[in-house]
Amino acid sequence: MNEMSITRRAYQTLRAQIIGCELKPGARLNISSLQATLELSQASVREALSRLTAEGLVESDQHRGFRVSPVSATGFRELIEACMTVELPCIRSSIANGDPEWERRITAAYHRCVLTLEQLSTGAVGIDAYSNERKGFYDALLSACENKWLLWSWELLYAQNMRYRHMYLALARWDLEHLSMHREVLDAVLRRDIAKVEAMAIANYAESVAYIEQAMLHHLEETSVGPQTLASA
Repeated sequence: MNEMSITRRAYQTLRAQIIGCELKPGARLNISSLQATLELSQASVREALSRLTAEGLVESDQHRGFRVSPVSATGFRELIEACMTVELPCIRSSIANGDPEWERRITAAYHRCVLTLEQLSTGAVGIDAYSNERKGFYDALLSACENKWLLWSWELLYAQNMRYRHMYLALARWDLEHLSMHREVLDAVLRRDIAKVEAMAIANYAESVAYIEQAMLHHLEETSVGPQTLASA
């Protein structure tokens, strides 16, 4: 395996652990420890951390080294503002340019997402399975967007958003309780009703912000993803 492949492996592994909150927000990232854990070179780990710093998932200090970027209610609100700024134009472009194959992709992705969410509610699958299918739905929804810069920005913001969703498992329960709303979003997309889709996306984000702010206010870190399942949360 060449050095580029090794660095990519380090980057992908650390990125997944940060987004999935295996590496907690604010946690120190010791290069020597990570090298031993990942069984990779220090150079590849350092390069991976530098890439993650550029994405905002890691912070770097010349005196204290690397740490996982912290989270906060204010940070989440600002993140969601950025998400809406980027995501809404992506949705408009994708709806305007989507063809019948795009519609089939969205519909199939929606049904996979719903099935996995229902399985999550019984403990049949873990949060990672649902997260993957949820991402798949959004990938399908935005796949006809022609602005690659917007899509690149959306990928970075979505990764940050998923950190909060992994911290607060009850957000998945909220998704389950609002399945009818998600169906309405799908139907509006297929009707090419851009105004309706945008209004529902904004409302969805607003409720997510309210939940996160309330959770942090009451110090509900015990809801972070661990051994519990949605059924027991």
